Amino acid sequence: MTEPGWYAQPFRADGGITARGLLSQLGSPGLSPLTLLVREAAQNSWDARLPDQAVVRFRLDLATVGAGHGAAWRRLFSTGSSGNARPGAMLRPLSLAKSPRYLAISDRGTMGLAGPTRSDAGKTARREWARFVLNSGDRDGGTGSSSGGTFGYGKSALFRMSKVGCVLAHTRFRDDDGRVRSRFIGVAIRESFWDGETRYTGRHWWGLPESEHCEPLLDARADAAAHELGIPGFAGEETGTTLVVVDPDLTDPTLPDSDTTPELSVAEAGSYLADAAAWNLWPITLTDRDRRMSVTVTANGADVPVPDEGSDAALAFFAGAYREVVGGTGQVLSCGRPHKDLGHFAHAYTYGALVTSPAARELGVEGAPRHVCLLRGPELVVRYHPGPERSNPDAGYAAVFKVSGDLDETFARAEPPTHDAWEYQQLQGREATFVRTAGRRLKEQCDRLSGAQARRAVKVGTYALGSVAQRLGHLLAGPGGTGAAVLLSGAHPGTARTGGNTAGPSGPPAGATGPGVAAGGAGGAAPVGGTAPVGGTGPGGGTGPGGGRSGVRRPSLVAGPRFEVIDGRPYVVQRVRIHGPDRVEGAVRVLTGDGVSEGTSPTGVTPPEVHGWRLPSDGSVVAGEVFYHAGDATEVDLIVTAVADALVDINVVGRA
Repeated sequence: MTEPGWYAQPFRADGGITARGLLSQLGSPGLSPLTLLVREAAQNSWDARLPDQAVVRFRLDLATVGAGHGAAWRRLFSTGSSGNARPGAMLRPLSLAKSPRYLAISDRGTMGLAGPTRSDAGKTARREWARFVLNSGDRDGGTGSSSGGTFGYGKSALFRMSKVGCVLAHTRFRDDDGRVRSRFIGVAIRESFWDGETRYTGRHWWGLPESEHCEPLLDARADAAAHELGIPGFAGEETGTTLVVVDPDLTDPTLPDSDTTPELSVAEAGSYLADAAAWNLWPITLTDRDRRMSVTVTANGADVPVPDEGSDAALAFFAGAYREVVGGTGQVLSCGRPHKDLGHFAHAYTYGALVTSPAARELGVEGAPRHVCLLRGPELVVRYHPGPERSNPDAGYAAVFKVSGDLDETFARAEPPTHDAWEYQQLQGREATFVRTAGRRLKEQCDRLSGAQARRAVKVGTYALGSVAQRLGHLLAGPGGTGAAVLLSGAHPGTARTGGNTAGPSGPPAGATGPGVAAGGAGGAAPVGGTAPVGGTGPGGGTGPGGGRSGVRRPSLVAGPRFEVIDGRPYVVQRVRIHGPDRVEGAVRVLTGDGVSEGTSPTGVTPPEVHGWRLPSDGSVVAGEVFYHAGDATEVDLIVTAVADALVDINVVGRA
């Protein structure tokens, strides 16, 4: 019986790729090795799911080799190599380590690595073995546009994670005859080297070396090798794959990377992996899905809790938006020229759902979320698209955008090898237009949700409001504020005629007042800093010829709100700057502890409302929520009734 050992790949007459070239195929990712490994490994496991399995079981086991398995590990890394001794010497330090560590990434309910064990075999339906173990950048036989990884370049993340560039693979699959088969092999990517007159690529395999390649251990022998090393095995006839990262790099990703950056402990790294799994995989782990992924993380045998929507409020808000998207109730974002539906968008406002996870911080999410989770066919997180903050540091928004199915392949081609962005520069023609426009639409939506600083939250105390206004008005007032005022008589409802302002033939009639607008600008309104409905405006807020508004800057808020007493009643006054001819609308609501609009007012309590708009130039007041202005830039005061012991959310929107 052939004894297992290491095989070193020599350069052939027709050339080859060096080990360093393989490791550089992911470029210079901005994510830590821990996060990158979770993303890439989970993508490949999700792609490999079996059609008759409702749950893909994805498991991360970070462990230190115990005394009972140490001898097997030492034998594996002390065996020589077929044809030369160099590769064995390069890995031999691991045979001297007393307590080497490893990270085992397992999936069950998946198809395993089947197909020929030689890359030059004839055309076959299944080639997972060749794509992962032998080839590089090979997507032949992938699952199409719904694929996230399919062992293209992402496997480089596994080898980058290993300090010695070594990964062990134990897999089980069904062959063409339906029989369950097992394979085991070791793969190492080291530096290229010379041995005498022969140059080697730096790629090595541990198995059964032959003259031109290395065969894996098979069936019972493969299972026995994995068992001796303490690698998680298979139950019954289940299929799947376990990949073992040898001597993983546990450098603390929360600190600047340098030669002196300390490593996390096994327990700390386990917690980071659990958080990274939660924030990168949550859409496919939701328990109400028909097909989903379950995630388990252990550190030296101890279970590490993986956050989910039941334990993390921010994830719960993202999950709620996701369900709207997949349920068909989300908003369709479209491209105007050429016309094309880009995907579905939904959001949820948050209040008090603050993100503190270090793994989420690495993805750009910290504090109150203000992000759109980007998804396409595989429904794994591409990235969290950031938007402007809301004015209250405890208030945020969690949104989801999923690409339309017929554009999934286009957006897949816009992704770098790490699948963590959509880069329209990689595309041409209409495809580049669709991806670029999606970015613009997302910015519009984020501006709308944030209010782009057009919203102020005012906490009114439990004291007598008149007393508060009199004593604190001078502190709350902005530049020029007095803290007290008298409402002048002669206020005209409806329209303000400033600088020759008239509601033109196509405008609203005099006296019209719009409904109160919920936070975010319901009914297609665009909050300050946002845009009109999708397909309506381009940068700058205008639609261009034939579309109405063009080049009009949206209203903005001046300083902060202040209390005033008008006719003996307390009000909150917010100065608003209008940058040109415009129709603006004010809205006010009370926020609950969850940061959403309070549905009903307590008995005997009058809800806040917009009292009207005041012209600082002469003190005249226009009653109602809507203010029309046809002149040059000006400033007006929005007057809102005050409510005791409430968090009042003020919103100003511009309407075309």
